Amino acid sequence: KLVALFAPEHGLFGERSAGVTSNQTGEYEGVPVYSLYGVNRKPSQAMLNNLDALVFDIQDIGVRPYTYLSTMILAMEAAALKEIPFYVLDRPNPIGGERVEGNIIEADLKSFVGQVPIPYIHGMTLGELAQMAVGEHWFVGAKKLDLTVIGMRGWKRRMNWSDTKLPWVAPSPNIPHPENAIGAALLGATGELGFLSIGIGTEKPFLRVGSTLTDARFIDSVARIVFPKEIKIAQENFTITTATTAKMYDAISLTLPADPSTIVNLYQRQFKLLRELLKDSLLLSAFRRIPSSNLVMFEKVTGTHSLLEHLKSGKSLDALFAKWRRESSAFAAKSRKYRLYS
Repeated sequence: KLVALFAPEHGLFGERSAGVTSNQTGEYEGVPVYSLYGVNRKPSQAMLNNLDALVFDIQDIGVRPYTYLSTMILAMEAAALKEIPFYVLDRPNPIGGERVEGNIIEADLKSFVGQVPIPYIHGMTLGELAQMAVGEHWFVGAKKLDLTVIGMRGWKRRMNWSDTKLPWVAPSPNIPHPENAIGAALLGATGELGFLSIGIGTEKPFLRVGSTLTDARFIDSVARIVFPKEIKIAQENFTITTATTAKMYDAISLTLPADPSTIVNLYQRQFKLLRELLKDSLLLSAFRRIPSSNLVMFEKVTGTHSLLEHLKSGKSLDALFAKWRRESSAFAAKSRKYRLYS
């Protein structure tokens, strides 16, 4: 019998915009609904009264900062404390289960967009990460949690979303299609800086790069150096309208290949793009004026202080990327025993 519902960042139906908190409680067809993206980031013990079990059934997108993972970890902690079983109804990773890229979070940057020590692209399902969180004691009470993962039938790590033959239901407004999840891995961290648009607020979120300070030809010329030939690039402009402003951006749009696994080094390419774009004096000036709040969020999302330091100083990113590869390789080896799928 369903006796309570818990809503993550984007609300019960995945329709609320990113970062919009809610402390409201309500009902859905007579069942109480509790927000887990407001004052409460995990279920309180009072919310769990009269529950025999807590069930997690939410679609992830395969990147560390997507907050549904953090919500799951905190809900597991609450269930352990309440001593009730926790079930994960597993779902496919739209980026696939073979790609692992990026650094492990630096200890002082743990946050709601980086709750556990995993790479930016983790290559795991949430069911597998739940098992790893218990096995590696990533949360208080992990040893005593009664965890059950209801696994998928037929899913293979090499699969793209199209291979699953499943319909896509947008888990949040900016992931309307599976390719936007790939785009979130490709450009998502850059968007936190705020001086470039990555298409948020348009019909192609995470699949555009635009600026009000330079022209599309320059962005295009840089992108063709940085992005592989598998990604098709087209010059364009677009307008983002808010309640108070309408800004037009000179931009490029990206069309991903049918098989995104052919894109090598998906995550780090955006930082190579940033490095090259910052050779433009107007963009460099804008970068130097980025508000501290954006810089803090950029570091939380990327999970490292070093990247911003390298971008500010103009140092080569090669040594940093090599360090990330070592960290992601170590994670891939460590996580293998928690895999549920071949």
